[in-house]
Amino acid sequence: MQLKYSRWVFQPSDERLPEENERWWSECYLPHAVQNILENRERWCILLGKPQSGKSTALEALRRNMEGKALVVQDDVLFQTKDEKTETNILHRILVPASLILRQDLSKTPSKFSLLSSTQIEFMRWLVEKFHGHRAFMRWLDGLPQEFAQTLQEIPYEDIYPSYTSDVGGQIEELKNLCAKLGYSQVVVVLDSPPFLTAAQEQDLDHDLSWLEPMQHAGLKVVMALPASYTQQRVKELSRGRADIFEMDAVSTLDGEILARHLALATEGTLRKVEQLGSPKLISKLKDFVQEELGVSTIGTWLKIVKIILDEASAESTLPLTIEALPKIKFSFYTLFSPLRLGPQNETLGVWRGHKWIPLDRAVYDFLAVLIHHKGKHIDHEAARTTKGNLHTLARRLRVAIEPDPTQSIYLKNNKGEGYWLEKSLC
Repeated sequence: MQLKYSRWVFQPSDERLPEENERWWSECYLPHAVQNILENRERWCILLGKPQSGKSTALEALRRNMEGKALVVQDDVLFQTKDEKTETNILHRILVPASLILRQDLSKTPSKFSLLSSTQIEFMRWLVEKFHGHRAFMRWLDGLPQEFAQTLQEIPYEDIYPSYTSDVGGQIEELKNLCAKLGYSQVVVVLDSPPFLTAAQEQDLDHDLSWLEPMQHAGLKVVMALPASYTQQRVKELSRGRADIFEMDAVSTLDGEILARHLALATEGTLRKVEQLGSPKLISKLKDFVQEELGVSTIGTWLKIVKIILDEASAESTLPLTIEALPKIKFSFYTLFSPLRLGPQNETLGVWRGHKWIPLDRAVYDFLAVLIHHKGKHIDHEAARTTKGNLHTLARRLRVAIEPDPTQSIYLKNNKGEGYWLEKSLC
């Protein structure tokens, strides 16, 4: 059958148009059982689960549902580049965006100033001037009606909390009280995390989880989605039991319905089941592949595979695909979604291929480290500081370890006489 489908349905939310995003939430999204708990629980909430299990989607749904009712802060610290990041704690990372949200709220409805006490107006001035500078404070005043601008200007600026750790409880209490007066039920901080953390990121995250004082204030709730490297036991020890922990378990019936909704929206109702995409033998082999590569079947992984199948079917103008399509599907999955990430330099040397851990011995690990450091560039025996014969031996051993099929190289490339290199996009 001739197949055309809407590719945007399978794209990340930040790559969809606004109207596409709204359709996705309306027609594709189904809430996990943990969703209602996250919204109604008062304490800090930690969301655990396997890669691609839907943790990020659950956080985004929480943010969408709570905005307008609570003051919702998106903490993107773990996704910031080195140039963007500053040395701060989680309280500072809450106050900076909170000050912008509150400033916009008061600019939109300046009559709300009449709800605030003089102490709260003083705190609001401190928030804006402390975190955004005097010039930003004056620009804000320029956009306010004269009576409210004058009220703010008449209050002298005082750095009431000189450091990020000055009276933490006082800062949180003032923020909560100010938010309550402006109609917000609570302060909700949403913190997502990438699947793999650097040592520095992990240290920062551990500090956030172990800094107990912010966890003890009702009305301030942080909801974190942590990578698979964090276990319940580890989180309990770091937070000393002051956070509620939830597992984002796979639910086969729910996942099946989510896949059906994506297929229906993408194909205008033509397809609703994964079984319509391939022969029974192909679907069975794909299930084995997912289990072998990730150790668990997750909704995010199957959405990626479904998109690959739809792309293949569109190119070949045929459905359902047969078992002969399996090598192409697997090749596309590795190429698009399974980059190499070098593991820690300790007793368990190895590399991540996507979410699959592959142990390596020291010699092969060091060779891979050189290739990753010079990714995209040709490495000959001199650059690898070895002999020509040993270079080829190391390359062969590396291929056997990292390539799904060593006879069809995806990651490690070479030209005779020029050396070896890793594809830039795959590491």
